[in-house]
Amino acid sequence: LIFDFRGSSPDRVTNIRIAAAEFHGLLIAPGQTFSMASAMRDITLDNGYAEAVIIVGDRSVKGVGGGVCQVSTTLFRTAFFAGLPITERHAHAYRVYYYEQTANGYNSDYAGLDATVYVPIVDFRFTNDTPYWLLMETYVNPGGSSITWKFYSTSDGRSVEWETSGVTNIVEPPEPLYKENPDLAKDEIKQVDWEAKGADVSVTRIVRKDGAIYFQDAFYTHYQPWRAIYEYGPGTEGIPTPEPE
Repeated sequence: LIFDFRGSSPDRVTNIRIAAAEFHGLLIAPGQTFSMASAMRDITLDNGYAEAVIIVGDRSVKGVGGGVCQVSTTLFRTAFFAGLPITERHAHAYRVYYYEQTANGYNSDYAGLDATVYVPIVDFRFTNDTPYWLLMETYVNPGGSSITWKFYSTSDGRSVEWETSGVTNIVEPPEPLYKENPDLAKDEIKQVDWEAKGADVSVTRIVRKDGAIYFQDAFYTHYQPWRAIYEYGPGTEGIPTPEPE
């Protein structure tokens, strides 16, 4: 599976490259449940990760490892379309449009097919329920803004059908929040978070083998409406009255 991450900052690309490399060449035994968090080293500056945007609570902030979820989302989709059982998956708090990008634009059908990890608390796991070993390989092309995840194994004849409800129950984001930042100069305004509409998405999957349904599952995602946040320097005029947090 090939996944596009154009528009990522250099630090985010660094984190994607380092995290993806953790999985290159790993083997998963027949019947094994693979834990993404268990296979990764600690996400620290000492291990080469950089600071980029992550989601913490109800804010998007700069933290070590921002962009690792591009890797977990790619693995989720690779396992999803390979027809392997997903045993643990957590969606992002809000719609992150990186995860709906295609090589030529955007496809909202990919909403609800993201997966976040926060090692070691939040994991992504799937099971190799085939009688064959599975080899994983990962390739990151920074110049082409793409990550490729490959599974190699012996086919047991399974096929995958899926459909999405599409984005439903859309909720408009709250009004922007303005906060004073003493580190900014007068009349300097900096946007530090971006709005996103809330929504619900249901994705269903049917895995068939030998002409019959082998198993079926569903993935329900609730995205919160997300407000834009602006910071401004002391003495800046014309700022809307801040709302209570």
